[in-house]
Amino acid sequence: MALIFVIVSANIFIVAVFGYHLNSGTDIKAEINGIQDVTNILYGERGLILDKNGAVLAHDVTAYLLSANIDPDRVGANGEPAHIVDKEEGARIISEIINKPYDDVLGILNSDAKQVEFGFEGKAISASQKEQLENSGLKGLGFQEVLTRVYPGRDFASKLIGYTGYDDETESIKGMMGLEGKYNDYLTGVDGYESYQQDRDGYKLRSVEVRKRDSKNGKNIKLTLDTNIQYQLEDSLKGIVNDPNVKASAAWGIVVEAKTGRVLGWGEYPGLDPDNPNNTYEDGVSQWTYEPGSTMKTFSVASAIDTGKWDDAETFYSGAFYVGDSDGKAVRLSDPDNAIHTITNAGEINYGSIPYDYGYAISSNVMIAELMTNKLDYNVYMEYLRKLKFFSPLETEGISGYAGDSGADDVSVLGTITNAFGQGMTVTMAQMAQAYTSVMGDGSVIQPYFIDSITDPVTNEVLFQGQTKNLGAVYKPETAQHMRDLMRLVVTKGSARRFDIPEIEVIGKTGTAQMVVDGVYSPTQYIFSSALGFPYDDPEVIVYTAYIANYGHDVDYSAVHVNKVVKTAVNSLSLGQEKGNEVVTEVKPVKVDNYVNINANTAAETLKGKGMNPIIIGNGTQVISQFPTYGYEMITGERIMLYTGGTEITMPDMTGWSYKEVTSFWSLTGVSVEITGFGFTTTQSIPAGTVLTQDSVISVNLQ
Repeated sequence: MALIFVIVSANIFIVAVFGYHLNSGTDIKAEINGIQDVTNILYGERGLILDKNGAVLAHDVTAYLLSANIDPDRVGANGEPAHIVDKEEGARIISEIINKPYDDVLGILNSDAKQVEFGFEGKAISASQKEQLENSGLKGLGFQEVLTRVYPGRDFASKLIGYTGYDDETESIKGMMGLEGKYNDYLTGVDGYESYQQDRDGYKLRSVEVRKRDSKNGKNIKLTLDTNIQYQLEDSLKGIVNDPNVKASAAWGIVVEAKTGRVLGWGEYPGLDPDNPNNTYEDGVSQWTYEPGSTMKTFSVASAIDTGKWDDAETFYSGAFYVGDSDGKAVRLSDPDNAIHTITNAGEINYGSIPYDYGYAISSNVMIAELMTNKLDYNVYMEYLRKLKFFSPLETEGISGYAGDSGADDVSVLGTITNAFGQGMTVTMAQMAQAYTSVMGDGSVIQPYFIDSITDPVTNEVLFQGQTKNLGAVYKPETAQHMRDLMRLVVTKGSARRFDIPEIEVIGKTGTAQMVVDGVYSPTQYIFSSALGFPYDDPEVIVYTAYIANYGHDVDYSAVHVNKVVKTAVNSLSLGQEKGNEVVTEVKPVKVDNYVNINANTAAETLKGKGMNPIIIGNGTQVISQFPTYGYEMITGERIMLYTGGTEITMPDMTGWSYKEVTSFWSLTGVSVEITGFGFTTTQSIPAGTVLTQDSVISVNLQ
């Protein structure tokens, strides 16, 4: 009894003096004063992905993890319910705002838990969605601040850049594919924390030490992509697929600087859709192998020129070529009786006797057959292809390309001819673009690359610097020049006349190849491709595109879309423009700040003070996204769009807007725009001030 009394007495004494209860371990003073230990996570942001001019292509924004309390016993300090009371009404409101099926939301709200979350749709809701939920009057909702990854350009180089997802194991954003996946370790930030004590009113206790570890943001990756060129490439590829006169099932393309290897554009359509289970994650430019067709004739001819086996003026008979087998070597027979195959020109056209240079210009298959049976040794040709880096994967900055197949392990007699016009062998588009750098320059192969640099955002230390990589000389400089002259002939008098535009002198080669479907050649599906370089006298840029469509469509329609890419590159890179003696005033650019999550009117006033022209889109209160994005360099007077969401989007006056600005409005709002022409907007189909809907389609004319 005495022992019990002593312990009880001691417990009372300790509680009275120190505020600590021995038996329960409870800090009574903390309980009475409402003191709480608080630890806040200081999120380390994922590094930025930028274009060559510093425009942001991928960045983190603040989002919110949505939760709901459904415990019927939970009430607020005023005795009112602090939980969802009417679950049907709650499900209706939540489902409409976060775009999750009503039945799914209602099922979650009817669960046995006290607090619930809403799966993928509720993991990272936007500031606008949070505001709508808060204004709905629905009780019991919780919002935990989190970071989420956004891509202002949406489909912009989607498979190259890749995407991120939420990793449940690390409870953080993680790169899943593309550059986001390959460079996840560089891009991932390190979270910090801040620990302190606060009283019942939420004030920090000054007498208690604050423990803090600063967060570290991930490294920034700057790409070589040119936003203007990339946007046009994406739009043109989409245009080829959607053009009713083409009806392509897929299109892909690359734009690369011929002398440096810097990739200015890289894309495909359809692009990446992580939410589509039927979506292929294979990158069309570097990983999809196909038979290239007649664009390979450039290297057959270049190899013949380089070995002294070519004469422009020499003639050949372009009628049907009956292939014979003479002791394992392909020969031309005079009739089809003993032929193993018959080679004809496209459409089985017989041009009679024509010179070899014209045979290349019109893409004559018979010319290649004559070349490979009488002039160029097949093994010599294959050695040239290996020097051009065909049949070896293009490994650049962590993106693993596929090697393709030479078909040389068991090449047939017929294959020694057909391989030379791109049939029976497979390549990737990246390999083709890389090989074409040899004839656009001095005969050397230049490896394409698309990462300009990786830098530390705090110290600006350059951790990786992309650079031109010469893979070795393949052709003599005079061979490359000769080839460029022939490629100009293709554009002015041959199969690529549809690419002869007034803005700049283009050189090129076209290709048509049957698709291999389930191991056999399709009678209807073909791959149509073009390799273009410009300007003719000293090529700076290569535009290589391809698409899958039925044979027989008018290829002039697809060329309209490809020519838009060429024209954009000419304008963006100031190619083909005469420089006069005009006085040039130096313009100092200003970097755009980040206005996301800032009051829209405040942001607009700030921008006006800097001489910018802000345009508020939507009737929300806070900026949800912006164009140009954070870090982009602008000059005084330029437009900057601040998208606020809300319930209404009003049609702006687009007069004078550039193509890039129009497509950015489309990207920000999701309202479709049909664009005709090139330059700046002169007319629009919907008057300024009209309230738009998601079903609206705006038609604009550019000149």
